[in-house]
Amino acid sequence: MSHIIVSILVVSVIALMVPWVLLRTKIKIPFAAAEILLGVVFGKSGFGWIHDPAPVSFLSLFGLSYIMFLYGLETNLDSWLKGSAPKLPHSQWLWPIALLWMGLAFTEGFLFQGLGMVHAPVAVSLLLGSSAPTVLLPTLKERGLVDTTFGQWILSISLVVDFTSLLGVTALAALTRHGAALRIFLVLLLFIPPLIAKSTSGFLHRAWFGSGQDSVTGQIGVRGVMMIITLFIALADTLGTITVLGAFLAGIVVSMIVGRDRAILQDKLDALGFGYFIPFFFVTVGSNLNLRPALASDHIWILAGLFLIGVVAISTGASVILLRLFPKPHALAMAALLATRLSVTVAGSLILYQAHIISQSLYLAMIITSVLSAVIFPPIFHRLSPARPPSRHDIVLIGPNHWTRPIANHLKTQEYPVHTYETASQASAMAPVLAQTVHVVALLGAAQWEQNITWGRKIAALLHPDHVIVDVPTEAREQAQAAGLIPFVAAVASMQLLETMIRSPLSGLVETSLWSSMLELEVTNPGAVNVALRDLRLPEDTLVIGIAREREHLIPRGSSTLREGDMVTVVCPAPRRHEIRGIFESPPPI
Repeated sequence: MSHIIVSILVVSVIALMVPWVLLRTKIKIPFAAAEILLGVVFGKSGFGWIHDPAPVSFLSLFGLSYIMFLYGLETNLDSWLKGSAPKLPHSQWLWPIALLWMGLAFTEGFLFQGLGMVHAPVAVSLLLGSSAPTVLLPTLKERGLVDTTFGQWILSISLVVDFTSLLGVTALAALTRHGAALRIFLVLLLFIPPLIAKSTSGFLHRAWFGSGQDSVTGQIGVRGVMMIITLFIALADTLGTITVLGAFLAGIVVSMIVGRDRAILQDKLDALGFGYFIPFFFVTVGSNLNLRPALASDHIWILAGLFLIGVVAISTGASVILLRLFPKPHALAMAALLATRLSVTVAGSLILYQAHIISQSLYLAMIITSVLSAVIFPPIFHRLSPARPPSRHDIVLIGPNHWTRPIANHLKTQEYPVHTYETASQASAMAPVLAQTVHVVALLGAAQWEQNITWGRKIAALLHPDHVIVDVPTEAREQAQAAGLIPFVAAVASMQLLETMIRSPLSGLVETSLWSSMLELEVTNPGAVNVALRDLRLPEDTLVIGIAREREHLIPRGSSTLREGDMVTVVCPAPRRHEIRGIFESPPPI
């Protein structure tokens, strides 16, 4: 076999074996760190099985670009600009923390220069001031903390400091080349497409997702994303700027265009990236490392040790402010996870090394620091972080009795814990009891719909439920959404119900009561996990009308693949309830 085929095969085997082994052990290190280490073993410093011909280099570049694309997609910058991003309690402290973080990073960079350890203090400062989004998000998801205040604070700090580091690395690489002023101008040109996308997102969404986005052979959504990534990489390459910045901006553009339909694409894009392209980057980073200079140089290991101390000092400094907002163990857990350096640090180090801004020894030291931090700090986080938040099941219905009692009675027959109150003030008085248990609050039938929105905001702040539904007319739908509430519009709901009945006349909605035939089930049966709805072969008179994944609400389609923990809403004839429950839920232990 050729070197190309052997290299691609070895990388593919490593990409498979890393999660296969780590998920079956108690070793709590990020996949990316293990991939870099195995890349070292099978690359230049080890067996030499992985070479770097053009196809492998391209796959590695595309993997790096894909990391930054997904990070841009996750930032959901459009929501931040509109002020509808997740609200952080005490958010006024976010920017002081970010400024303190970057201030400490630059202090350390110039201190290392003063000690004669480095000759590129700004580059070192930007790298030390980055974080590891490919570690933070999966770790928080694993602990069930993404949607908590604790998790949102970690992600928000990471977003601000990484965006700053990424722009700084891009500007630094441009300034050190010939024609620096022109290159800075060309970098700014990359921001024009996001500005265009922001003002035309509605039109672009309709043009892109008009039809067929979930077609098995069409896959318009995924094809469009790949085209946009490649377009931005080509644009950055043509302009002579940094391709990862182009990929990051591509993620922001896609986030703006797809809007609320992002969840439909997210699973496919994550599978494509983390399943193949992203491991290629991390494995080849390890395979291209020549550790022989590091093994023969005390200077590199001293640098790595100092950098490791430096990242701890930066996150510890940030925790001084975080101690004002969180209990001490939680603040220390945040500091431990934020001390991890990996994806942005590795990518930035590679960019600066290829631009001849940092030396090989400094590059090796930064990679060693990143890998060591990813091995050391996430396990500490797992020990100190808060426990997974308990599942919330309670339902609160607020409104006139003739509205709430019939609904409550139907829900109680299905063993839902329901609390009903005639006024929002009565519900708010129960905040000390309900604050940690409420899943959904619904405000119904108020004489003035403005009252529902006003009280919806207050109830959200008092009870901290997962969702707040408010009864509003069609014209107030956007106003409710802007307030972070879920609008219930009776006219639209009637049309949706009619469409459901037309699409599935045998669903049981016509002949039987909707309430007696609706189930909300948690996917725990191994036979339904990672299985597409079409492959479950549900009876013809059974209809899946909703899938809730964490805080995302997905539109069920035949191609929708279920995950463990998904909540599916199913409509079926009453006699089938036991059968359908058995398809999605595991039987209780004997």
